[in-house]
Amino acid sequence: MINSVPLNIYGIRINHPVDWQVFVNPNSKFTFDEGLIKVDKVKGSQKAKASLSIRWAKMVDDITLEEYVEELEKQFKWKEKRSRRKDRYKIVSKSKIQMNGTEGCLLENEFVANHSIYRIFGKDELVKVLQVFFYSKETKRMVVASMSMSPEELKRNRDQFVEILTTLHEDLNTGRTDYHPLRLAY
Repeated sequence: MINSVPLNIYGIRINHPVDWQVFVNPNSKFTFDEGLIKVDKVKGSQKAKASLSIRWAKMVDDITLEEYVEELEKQFKWKEKRSRRKDRYKIVSKSKIQMNGTEGCLLENEFVANHSIYRIFGKDELVKVLQVFFYSKETKRMVVASMSMSPEELKRNRDQFVEILTTLHEDLNTGRTDYHPLRLAY
């Protein structure tokens, strides 16, 4: 990935383009066990924008990737029903993948929403979402990275977006030997 930088929050790491902007909502939980952070592509036209969100949550019980997808499908159906079928959600494809040695899942889904929270590209426009996720048995956290964009932006940059998403992993190595706080680089 050209001009990318790592973002490491509570041991959850992902690489993103250096010119994307990081946003933290001060009204959301932001702890080791639960949190949300956004990294947005803000340059370019409205149709060229993309939004990356990284969520994590500690699970009460261990969960499989299949169970998570089933729960996601239930949530989509519930959201459609709650909107009186004005909003539409669909999982287009799903596949198991390896991300930095961890088994994960890549989903492509889409939705059309009829309210302002999702109208990021205009009124009732189709939004494409690429999503990767994994469950960490070590920390009991489900970690999800989702990238939302217009269908045109997905078509133009799909490979780059998948490359960004698949850098997601858990990095809890705090015993670095290559770092010394008093060492200066010249």
